[in-house]
Amino acid sequence: MTTPHDPRPAHHVRRTALALAAAAGLLLTGQSLPAAADAPRTVAASDRTATAADYYASVEGKTGPTLKSALHTLISDQDTVTYSQVWDALKKTDEDPANTANVIELYTGKSIAKSRQGGAQGDWNREHVWAKSHGDFGTATGPGTDLHHLRPEDVAVNGVRGNKDFDDGGGAVSGAPGNYTDSDSFEPRDAVKGDVARMILYMAVRYDGGDGFPDLEPNDKAGNGSAPAIGRLSVLKEWNELDPPSSFEKHRNDVIFDSYQHNRNPFIDHPEWVESIW
Repeated sequence: MTTPHDPRPAHHVRRTALALAAAAGLLLTGQSLPAAADAPRTVAASDRTATAADYYASVEGKTGPTLKSALHTLISDQDTVTYSQVWDALKKTDEDPANTANVIELYTGKSIAKSRQGGAQGDWNREHVWAKSHGDFGTATGPGTDLHHLRPEDVAVNGVRGNKDFDDGGGAVSGAPGNYTDSDSFEPRDAVKGDVARMILYMAVRYDGGDGFPDLEPNDKAGNGSAPAIGRLSVLKEWNELDPPSSFEKHRNDVIFDSYQHNRNPFIDHPEWVESIW
């Protein structure tokens, strides 16, 4: 809490404290501070764990609706990027660790040159995992540009997914082995099923209708159309269990926290909270 003698807002104080804690950890382990404030930090795993624990101190011991409300307050304290800035951000959040000139597409799993951003056949573009028509928020700064649910994806495969809900089943998606689709739903490949679930549930907690945007909520049906809802919740919960957070997903969460929005997807750090809330 900000004291009467400190004019800075509370969120600034908290972020400063976290930054100082991370810096102290770096010095203790003999590592160097990053050269630029906006460059993703390379932080020892033990320091990341300590920082994440500090981040969630305000929600410790909470469950159910109380946990959801507390997480909403916590993760709503964030910076934003514009839709045009999303291009460069994705080149860092989704960088191929085996080839830093490339990004990894979400559904295809392919590594593609960062320079191939665009709208032509074979390019990658910006996939809204929570389809932007579900709540009609478009590309507005906020839900339309939130990096926690924006991912690189092949233009054609992005078009196949469209604004469909998520569910099991359907026919194979051309050019994206392991993905399936039908008239109202899309099933991603096994390796990112949990990623999709945790991105959707992050959006449901972050955007609750109190900041001028729709109240986004998961439900247990497909074919939600333009309603501010995405399903199927029961399937998303299964995917969260079957596909735990990967090192790529955890690193992505760190980059968004360190360099861009300064908030975290809590379900990557604590996938067990999905069952507690839903």
